[in-house]
Amino acid sequence: MSHFVQNTLSGLKKLLDNKDQMKSVAEEGEVYSVSCSFNAPIKTTEVEKFESEQGIKLPEEYKAFLTLHNGARIYESVNDDGVNIGGGLHFFNLDEIKETQEVEYISEHGIPIAHLLEDCYLILDIEKLKGGDPNYLNILEFTDIKTLNLNFEIFLDRYIISQGVPFWSWPIYTAENYYRTR
Repeated sequence: MSHFVQNTLSGLKKLLDNKDQMKSVAEEGEVYSVSCSFNAPIKTTEVEKFESEQGIKLPEEYKAFLTLHNGARIYESVNDDGVNIGGGLHFFNLDEIKETQEVEYISEHGIPIAHLLEDCYLILDIEKLKGGDPNYLNILEFTDIKTLNLNFEIFLDRYIISQGVPFWSWPIYTAENYYRTR
């Protein structure tokens, strides 16, 4: 299987200025500034050690991400002075994954690999991974777990294409209810 994680990240990086920032467009034409930062890569041996400790084989495309960047922050909102004011997606490095697993209500759902929005986590579903299900990615919103029916590289690609907007909630907004939820 070919992984397009590197292409997706390279495309995003081409849009960043020399401060690792760019303009982004959100719902209804709102334009704002965002920043992206990427951690240094991790060695394959460290990923293998993590897999051994967890007793799980991580998805190949997620391992590809870790060996490119052991964590990242994507689409964090910044003010005019370049100061981070929140939002975005924080992909954990392996140490942050271990720390987050110490929170029982999170770890009981799988392996937390990222934090986004208000108290939301991106979760690798261990049972789906063990069963070979390619749709192993879930989102934990507060205490509600939802299946995204995606793998890591498709989630990453769609998140970047949607410029950090929570694309997974789009199907619930229709012409009948969109304006009532505002």
